[in-house]
Amino acid sequence: MYELFVLGQLMDHDMAGYQLRKALVTVVGQEQTVSYGVLYPLLDRLNQAGDIVLASGTGSRSKRAATLTVQGRAHFRQLVLQPVTINKQAQLAFQIKCNFLHLLDKAGQRTVLRDFQAFSQAQLTNLAAVRGYLTDHPRMVPLDVVDALDVNQLQQLRAQAQADWIAARLARLDKEVEQ
Repeated sequence: MYELFVLGQLMDHDMAGYQLRKALVTVVGQEQTVSYGVLYPLLDRLNQAGDIVLASGTGSRSKRAATLTVQGRAHFRQLVLQPVTINKQAQLAFQIKCNFLHLLDKAGQRTVLRDFQAFSQAQLTNLAAVRGYLTDHPRMVPLDVVDALDVNQLQQLRAQAQADWIAARLARLDKEVEQ
């Protein structure tokens, strides 16, 4: 997922490692970002794979600017269009992909958004099932049920806002095609 982020950021212009980390913090938040101890080895792996070229700068604090290669552009496209594996990082992966919708043609944007839409609908379905379970199992401590239902409501509101955002983006794409 961080590989996708790095390749996507480099689609527009060359960046140094510290710039990539700063951009990641902006997109995913401080609590979701990677350390330099993870980022720089990732840049080295991408360089060795031929997806980027690392150029060393000069001066007392040398910056290693990363430049995307043709192969790296193809790898980015493959990663961004690949369906997201549903795991604990899926939400973050979709957030990163949505940050790069502007780099995709309309069909690619639709592919990413429909995958995200399916994920969001599954979230809503699962949350409704949890709500039903909490409501129908009186053997739980009543105050635990109240708290769990409140948290479930918060989760449903977030998931619904996400689903609404995706639907609006898809509608905007459809409208742009019509014009």
